Amino acid sequence: MIGECVYGVGPVLAALSANRREFYVLYVQEGIDLTGNNKKKKDKKAFEKVLKLADKIGLTTKEISKHDLNMFADNRPHQGLVLDASPLEMVNIRQLDRVAENEGTGLWLALDEVMDPQNLGAIIRSAYFFGASGVVLCAKNSAPLSGVVSKASAGSLELTELRSCKNMMQFLVSSAENGWRVLGGSVASRAVDINEVVTGAPTILVLGSEGTGLRPLVERSCTQLVKIPGNIPVHLSAGLEDVDPLSFVAVESLNVSVAAGVLLHHLAGSKSAVNAE
Repeated sequence: MIGECVYGVGPVLAALSANRREFYVLYVQEGIDLTGNNKKKKDKKAFEKVLKLADKIGLTTKEISKHDLNMFADNRPHQGLVLDASPLEMVNIRQLDRVAENEGTGLWLALDEVMDPQNLGAIIRSAYFFGASGVVLCAKNSAPLSGVVSKASAGSLELTELRSCKNMMQFLVSSAENGWRVLGGSVASRAVDINEVVTGAPTILVLGSEGTGLRPLVERSCTQLVKIPGNIPVHLSAGLEDVDPLSFVAVESLNVSVAAGVLLHHLAGSKSAVNAE
């Protein structure tokens, strides 16, 4: 491959539609049957649209074996399509522009060292679904924008506004000075229940890494900490006496991608009906 492997019907279609990459070759599984009962109608239509777009832009298309496609996609679910394309490039950003008086609402997502590509893709999918303005990532210690991320995002990676910052703390502080509310997702005791947070203000939602959450300096850069209330209290005591056995199956926080969906729904999507796939 010349560039990066983008695989799967949704990601390939989104990449070709967004036209943010340079395209080299579209690989199609030879002998693939799109008429079988096991093929979803929307997948069939999307597959056909990919072929039409490739033909329209003059992209070289090659039929190869399923085995070779598996090799390109590292045995991940490619659905018969693999696109050889240049990597996505992110624009560096130091701060968000100053909020103008009477300006409409805005919502950005800032991710502090999210390293798992599956989590990153799922978060970007939620951000796109709920209409977030864009996503800001750390220039270092973040999962690279690979084909794995694009597939996990169901192709929304190709369509989302992406920015990169060298210093997350400075980005948040400078943006706050420009009128942005900075909400940090946290399980800290001082964090406010998300249901108590008023929606509508220009907001940056900050989420931390899978294992440790927000770094201390990033947490201090937030104007407010927010949390998602759970139904099962977590037993954090060191002693074992009089402990409810159910407390051992409880968790103190949600997976970061799940938390992103819940928080984004409250901040941006609660006014619209949600259709989950």
